[in-house]
Amino acid sequence: MSTSVKRPRARKPIETTGPAMSHADHLLSLHTREQGKTVMYKQDAWGHIETRFVRTQNVPVWEAKGFTVR
Repeated sequence: MSTSVKRPRARKPIETTGPAMSHADHLLSLHTREQGKTVMYKQDAWGHIETRFVRTQNVPVWEAKGFTVR
């Protein structure tokens, strides 16, 4: 039998998580990130609503994809 030609895998570094964030702080950070953007929605055949926060100049492109402005 021949020996294996596979190289050993390098271990991935352990990812550290950031500091724990409260729910209110998380919502506040999301709100500030999405400020100044247009909220657009699209509903699929199963009734699921997809939400996108898009830049105002990209609204016509997203409307062409079937999204509607809130």
